[in-house]
Amino acid sequence: MIVHEWASGDGDTEAEGRRFGAAWAPQLRAARDAYLDLFARSGVPEDVARSVARQSGAATLEHAPEVAAEFRGVAAGSGLAVADILLLTARTEILARMTPSMECSTIVHVPSSGDAPRTLQTWDWHETLSNETVVRRWRSASGTRVAAFCEFGQPAKIGVNDRGLGVHFNILHHRSDGSQPGVPVHVLSRMILDDAVSIDEAVSIARSVPLAASSVLTVVGRDGAAAIEVAPAGVAVLPVARGETFAHTNHFLDPALAAGEYSPYETTSIPRYDCLVDNADLAGIAASRERALAFGSVPGPGISVRPRADQPAHVRWETKLTVALDVADPSLEFAAAAPRDAASAPWRRFAAV
Repeated sequence: MIVHEWASGDGDTEAEGRRFGAAWAPQLRAARDAYLDLFARSGVPEDVARSVARQSGAATLEHAPEVAAEFRGVAAGSGLAVADILLLTARTEILARMTPSMECSTIVHVPSSGDAPRTLQTWDWHETLSNETVVRRWRSASGTRVAAFCEFGQPAKIGVNDRGLGVHFNILHHRSDGSQPGVPVHVLSRMILDDAVSIDEAVSIARSVPLAASSVLTVVGRDGAAAIEVAPAGVAVLPVARGETFAHTNHFLDPALAAGEYSPYETTSIPRYDCLVDNADLAGIAASRERALAFGSVPGPGISVRPRADQPAHVRWETKLTVALDVADPSLEFAAAAPRDAASAPWRRFAAV
C-alpha cells in the first residue's frame, strides 16, 4: 500500500478541499469506482448506496458544516460530484446495510509514571481496496492543527491533534446499524480531532450526533484514554486509567451494546483480542517501532491479518497499516505493513505541526 502525504494551507476549508481534490483527482475517481464495485459485490444496489450517502450528507451538513464545505471543495477540485465524495465518506454506513466488514486491532497502555500513553493499531481492510491512502495535515476552523490517516474521500480516520488528543478507530457491527440516518463515523472522528481538547469533550461530541453505523473510537489524551463505543442504539464509554492497558478489536465490550452484536461471518476479532490481552506487556515498550515489531514477533497469526485465497475478493481482508500515536509531540508513526512485516518496511513519522 502507498501512503501519500498532504499538507493543507491556511485557506478556508472549502478552498483547501478544492486544492486537495485537484491534486488527487485520479485517486478519488479510482476509489469511487472501486467502492461502487464493492457495494455491488456485497449486495448493495447503487441506488441504495447513493440514498445512504445522501442521508449521511444531510446529517454532515447539519452537524459538521465545516466538513460539508470541505466535501464541496474536494468535489469541485476533482471534477467528481459531491454525491461521489459522500459515497466514499459513508462507505461504513453503506456496507453496514448488507455486509459488515472486519478491520483493526488497537491497544493502549497508560503508564503509571505520568508519561503519555503508548498506543498501537493495525488497520485491516479489503485486499483489493485502498491501496493508495493518505496522511493529511490541516488546521481546523477553531485553529487546531491535526494530522490523520485516511482513505481518499474520507475526512479523517486515525489521527492526533496539537491539543494532545488522538483517535484510534475500529469498526463494530450492531443490529441497530442502518436503522436511522446519521453522521458518518469518519466524520465523527474528524469532529473530535478538530474540536476536542479532552476525553470528556470527545465523549460529548460522540453523544451529540445521530449515527447510522457502529465503531469504537479509542481516544487518547496526555493523562489517560477511553474507548468510545458508538452505535445507532447508543454510546458507551470504557475509561482507561493510569497504570492500565486496554485492548479492542471488532466486538463490543460494553455489555449492553454487546447484547446487540451482529456478525454474520467468521471473524478473527476474538483471537486478535486475546493476542493483545495475552501480550499486554508489549504495549508498554517506549519506542513505537519496537512496540510494533514486538507484536509482530508473537507466535502464530497474532494481529497480522493475511488475505485468504479461498474467500471471495469482497470478503478478503489484510493488514495494510501499523500505526502508533504520539500525543506528547503530536504525530503519527507508522509503516505500510502488518506488524509481522514491519521490520522490512520504512517506519515513518508525520507530525501535526
